[in-house]
Amino acid sequence: MKKSSWGCTVFIQLSLCLIVYVSLHFGHQSLLSSNDDDNAGALDLHFISVSCGFRPLQRQTRLLRLMERVAETYKAKFVVSTSEDGEEDLLLLNDTRVSSTLKLPWYTTKKGSGSFREHIELPFAGSLDVVFVDTGSLQKQMMSGSLNGSMISQLKELTKVLKAADGDWRIVVGSDPLFAYTLSNGPEEAKGAARTFQQITIKYGVNMYISEKGCSNGANEDSFTCIMVPNASENRGLTNDSEREMEDGFLLHRVSFSEFVTYTINLSGQVIDTRIVKQKGKESI
Repeated sequence: MKKSSWGCTVFIQLSLCLIVYVSLHFGHQSLLSSNDDDNAGALDLHFISVSCGFRPLQRQTRLLRLMERVAETYKAKFVVSTSEDGEEDLLLLNDTRVSSTLKLPWYTTKKGSGSFREHIELPFAGSLDVVFVDTGSLQKQMMSGSLNGSMISQLKELTKVLKAADGDWRIVVGSDPLFAYTLSNGPEEAKGAARTFQQITIKYGVNMYISEKGCSNGANEDSFTCIMVPNASENRGLTNDSEREMEDGFLLHRVSFSEFVTYTINLSGQVIDTRIVKQKGKESI
């Protein structure tokens, strides 16, 4: 009887060890268990978008480790940061200073540089344009209720950058949801500037707007998609740590010839939302 009990104990312990090993080394493969990823091709490009800003060190490290695992699994090529702090952001600095294995290029805003673009060649012979906009500055001017020369200059600069963009896919990245100011209770000048911003992005074929602080009612879903990056600063009011984990995280993007798929992944490694943008004219190819 004792031998049987001893053998059962050893078997249980070995089983537990095996479960822990499998979860540590292969558990992350279930991150994208949805059927949407069945359409992934060998030439698809993967990259990550993340909202930076302040996080407790433990959560910051956990986020970076999860990004590392996802980047390794899906062979992500770069990281896009929506932070208005640019290269001075704490998450980016922690990744470069601490012994992190997330050795990927980080594309982010550059203070004082206005609008600019990163042109990325895609594995299937196409290209992707990532356009960064200093939306923080535009937001402040919109809130002031005056359509001044600086705001007009910024919108003209954005027009120039987007006009030069020739990528098959074009996304705009900003830290603020400018479309919020098309609401009826905003100043007329602010609503006009927000409409102009939207018209510019539509005119020059922007497929997606990635915002750090949320997307609002002003975005026309028929023209392009507006997606919010999970934001640490947006959930500071939450008192439950498990709720914060659900709200914090990052985006994983998969870019193919005909579609742009975005997965929202929370800090627990769960895919909580999937958005698919189809390239017009290529849906049936």
